[in-house]
Amino acid sequence: MQRAAMVVGFLIGVCLFTPAQAQQYPPWWVWAEAGDGHLKLTSDQHQGDRSETFALGFAAGRQIRDRARIGLLVDGWLLHAFNLNDPRAGESISDVMGMFDLLPVRRVPFFLRGGVGLSMYTNNRPNETGGHGLCWTAGGGYEFPLTRRLGLVPMVDYSSGGLGDARNVAVVETGRRYSVIEIKAAMVYHFGE
Repeated sequence: MQRAAMVVGFLIGVCLFTPAQAQQYPPWWVWAEAGDGHLKLTSDQHQGDRSETFALGFAAGRQIRDRARIGLLVDGWLLHAFNLNDPRAGESISDVMGMFDLLPVRRVPFFLRGGVGLSMYTNNRPNETGGHGLCWTAGGGYEFPLTRRLGLVPMVDYSSGGLGDARNVAVVETGRRYSVIEIKAAMVYHFGE
């Protein structure tokens, strides 16, 4: 967690002291992100520990005037690798969300993000159960323009959501949920007229 705090501090410093100005982009955009997630699975029966995991996401949407954009975000975290030769291997959490970015300062490419949607939990181990529930996210980032259409975006966000109950012969778990703190980098491409 100390490494995460150092990265967050670095990103805040970059955002505050970089003289880049917001660029006028075409209205439509697509986004691919990857990074480091610190994820915690909990339930009414047990409190888990945060574990480091790979985070991957994709988004697309439209700019609304100069100060906001909306879109659809699909992201997820891999807890245990899936294996085509072993159908009992694999555990992950994924989200599908409607999202909203607010750009509070017109001349600075800093944004705040919020979103809400559906979370899905997949667990292929024997006697384990997947699930789904509502989720939300909040975060922020800074878009460095590389060209007229392409930008690099370091960002930090927090996501949380419910994963439903697990009731089977071996285990009963209620109130399953997750929370994750992410440090990511994204590439965004703007297009259209």
